[in-house]
Amino acid sequence: MQMRKRRTLKPQIIVLIAAIMFGGFAVTLRPSPPVGTNTAMLHQLSQPIHPPTPPAPPIDCTRTPCVALTFDDGPNPITTPQILDILEKQQVHASFFVVGMRAATMPHLLQRMYHDGDEIGNHSWNHPDLTTISPEQIQAQVAQTQMAVMAAGVPAPSLFRPPYGSLNAEVRSNIPMTIAMWNIDPLDWNTKDPNAIVANVAHGAKPGGIIDMHDIYPQTVAALPGVLQDLKSRYQLVTMSQLLNLAPGQRGEYFGR
Repeated sequence: MQMRKRRTLKPQIIVLIAAIMFGGFAVTLRPSPPVGTNTAMLHQLSQPIHPPTPPAPPIDCTRTPCVALTFDDGPNPITTPQILDILEKQQVHASFFVVGMRAATMPHLLQRMYHDGDEIGNHSWNHPDLTTISPEQIQAQVAQTQMAVMAAGVPAPSLFRPPYGSLNAEVRSNIPMTIAMWNIDPLDWNTKDPNAIVANVAHGAKPGGIIDMHDIYPQTVAALPGVLQDLKSRYQLVTMSQLLNLAPGQRGEYFGR
């Protein structure tokens, strides 16, 4: 297969990449404002509206059997709050990989995730297959979502999960973040039966596993109490960064153990 010819990056794209690498974003689809104004704006956006829940004592997942529960494709105005309610009641922290165009309209849900001690990751702006778009478009997908999260008053994500798990060399080279994959798919997107979802998680779970669910489906909400009941009897539930002991911005591609 003939490789696509790599395009020369424009100056504003280089600025975008540098911004990603240092944890903030200075670009949108419109021209950037003057440097001084932009720096002040990003500083303001990076300040959390509510302090997070104090972190739990460190867990050594090399000694304690742990799994990470992750959710993709939200937030959703109905199902995401229900999932957050269940997690809060069960005192479980999870990782949410948000779609930017949805996150931008529901900043209060991002604030709640952060305040509850959940982890927020980047899942692109509008969920395209990144292997089918240009480098500039890939970078914009990442940058716009980072800005949407920061606009909610919470820190910029350090994890990125590609839509559909689609990756190639070009995608990897244009995402200077930790690439967060998974190794347990309970197929909650493919069934309306909550009992099947519970069974799928129970069957696939293993120490070091990363479970990929979706906070946009009512069947996921219905299955979650049963999922947590089973998992908590066997594992310590942690965020993905806790599971893999990831430093913010640590490069690499992680599927779980």
